[in-house]
Amino acid sequence: MNPVDLLFPLAVIAIYLSIAIPAYRRQGRNAVLEGMIGCSEVAPLAAYRGTLAITDLKPGSFLRLRKDSDAGRLQFKYRWITGVGPQAIFDEIIFDNSQRAVELVRNTQRRSRAFAEFSAIRLRESSGEHGSIWHLELIPQRGKTLLFLTSERQERRAGFERTGAVAKAVAAIICVPVQVVVDGNAWTPGWPPKSYMAFSGTSPS
Repeated sequence: MNPVDLLFPLAVIAIYLSIAIPAYRRQGRNAVLEGMIGCSEVAPLAAYRGTLAITDLKPGSFLRLRKDSDAGRLQFKYRWITGVGPQAIFDEIIFDNSQRAVELVRNTQRRSRAFAEFSAIRLRESSGEHGSIWHLELIPQRGKTLLFLTSERQERRAGFERTGAVAKAVAAIICVPVQVVVDGNAWTPGWPPKSYMAFSGTSPS
């Protein structure tokens, strides 16, 4: 057998593993970013852009997210043109601490779910050629996660800071922790940081 015929497949496998193993090690929950959301300011809520717009906020007690023209166009783009996996397709969401419930509205149909049903909020990244998209999900005590918000595609750190601000606001109302899951396919030198001190003192991009 020609040595080239033998070595070429081995070289291809080695290249694949050199890419796949670091990506696998980078993905998953990131404790530093979770601590960043829990302990300090991330970004102004006004900087967030996604599939719903923030229309009313009383910190720690009330948040209303509603579809406007820009958010509607983004929902349409994600669902029918580019596709980003499971979709956040609600028309309005209200987190109300006085009722201890989240109200979900779609096509004039309303349903409520008690805060007690949920154990955490997950901020999950999906990456692509032109930046990252960040999804916000409610994690129930039992059953499937509830995807309720998706950001516009942008530079991954800026997207984390802006969408993280919404996650922090919701978490303060529901009184649950925030989980941050980064995508191993995205690679930005020096980010995510390896410690909280490496991140502190920065400002949103």
